[in-house]
Amino acid sequence: MIRRPFEQWLFEEVEMEFDIERVKNMPELVQWLSISETEKVNLSDRLDELRVSLFDNVDTWNEDELKMFFISPFLIDFKFNNLPHYRAFTQRTMSLQTETVEANGRVEWMVATGKQRPRQPFFFLQEYQPEQSSKKNDPLGQLLIAMVDAQLLNQNNSIPIYGCYNIGRMWFFVLLVDKKYSVSRAYDATRTEDLADMVIIFKRVRRHIHQVLGLPIED
Repeated sequence: MIRRPFEQWLFEEVEMEFDIERVKNMPELVQWLSISETEKVNLSDRLDELRVSLFDNVDTWNEDELKMFFISPFLIDFKFNNLPHYRAFTQRTMSLQTETVEANGRVEWMVATGKQRPRQPFFFLQEYQPEQSSKKNDPLGQLLIAMVDAQLLNQNNSIPIYGCYNIGRMWFFVLLVDKKYSVSRAYDATRTEDLADMVIIFKRVRRHIHQVLGLPIED
């Protein structure tokens, strides 16, 4: 029996223990991230101010400052609090148990159904780190084990689990479908074009949640 907290998992260990495979160019990930010229948006003044602040300070912010001064105000625009249907949860503990694995950990940020506790998870933002971090854990491994846990909890491998992890200015988007997962290129949130693309990417997550729950599709 393997007993280990989420933060100690390497992505290779998650692959081996749960028989999942990393693939390139997963069609579902390509569809999530591909943005045509006609879909591109201009950053609002508020988001551009956030981008500039990140550019000016990302080298010196600690984890809490990164979260408070960039990540939290960035996420506000996407209206992930939609009670009674779903909401965003922060610093919530999840646990995973199979015949061979016991694991648990605190998830930084997730969107799930539920009011007081997460029930059906859809999206994870895990392991945001400052540029100069002393942490030695594997951010992809920590995200991936939480996504596998969500898949087991949902009891439906055909529903994609969306996620991303963040290291300073760099964002990586991850999609898990059944036994395959894929990781995006790095998106640099200090670049206008990348941040504008991230706006669309996060809106698509919200659209996916509405589709699964049978809610009206909104921009």
